[in-house]
Amino acid sequence: MQMENSVRVIPIECKFGPVSAFAYYIDAPEPAIIDTGVNASAAADIEPVLAEHGIKIEDIRWILLTHGHVDHLGGAYAVWEKTGQRAKVAIPKKEARLLRNRDEQILDYKALQGQYIHDASIQQKHIAILKGDIGDNLEPALELVEGDTIDLGGGIILKVIETPGHSIGSVTFLLEELGWAFAADAVQMYGGLGGLPTIENPIRYRGSLQKLLDIRPKRLYLGHPFRNKQGELQNAQIEGDETSAVLQASLDMDAKLQDIVKRHWKDGAPNDQHELYGPFASVAEEIGYTGDPRNLPCAFFVTMNGYKEELFGGRYI
Repeated sequence: MQMENSVRVIPIECKFGPVSAFAYYIDAPEPAIIDTGVNASAAADIEPVLAEHGIKIEDIRWILLTHGHVDHLGGAYAVWEKTGQRAKVAIPKKEARLLRNRDEQILDYKALQGQYIHDASIQQKHIAILKGDIGDNLEPALELVEGDTIDLGGGIILKVIETPGHSIGSVTFLLEELGWAFAADAVQMYGGLGGLPTIENPIRYRGSLQKLLDIRPKRLYLGHPFRNKQGELQNAQIEGDETSAVLQASLDMDAKLQDIVKRHWKDGAPNDQHELYGPFASVAEEIGYTGDPRNLPCAFFVTMNGYKEELFGGRYI
């Protein structure tokens, strides 16, 4: 209990466009920030929020990235610069390429959402947004794998738990002593602002959720406010019995999507191509999805592609 009272976590909402992503500052002898928003977040959100708490951004000694998506990694270089390039940057080994070479972000975009967007002008617009949201290339000090630990001093030790599925290399940082799990986007409930979870690989996603259920965290620190079954956006910081409920809700939504895609695609990919939803129009209709998947970010094509690959085999299976 004494440790729980002594560990301060400051949630920082990094806003960009209509959406936002959370970064988490851990006050420790070697202060850490988990995730960094986009390139503009360091100056617009992280530095001023820390200043409100009497903390200087230059004192951060660890920049810990849960995964390589732009809304969590994009601000890493800017934060690192503000620390006088002294902070150590750590990222999952499977996604380190996305930090050291931002062109890899474009390749991932084209392989996922981009493959279903056939308007070249929209693709170029998306690529320009991605490049603007990512700082310069940055070489990580550490490439993280399952079981690694980060010692922040004062008995505050974070254990690396691999929780892929949202992305191929996502990790959760677990403060074992307290049962606090910084899971970011490894837990999606019923989806974010757009109303659909972003799942690149459903098989690994549900395995990660089960792993977290087995750990039984006392707190979950998520990357965004996600929706419950009623469509209401929930707090991104969850504790107590609600943590298990949130994890189970995420599994329930996965099971629902898996069943729907199996039924609609049981005879193979449909020949019809919808103007907005491509081959997934019937699925969109059943789940009541009415968003525009040509926007960025958009979960629709990424997630539908994941369930399609689970059904027929693909690059992650």
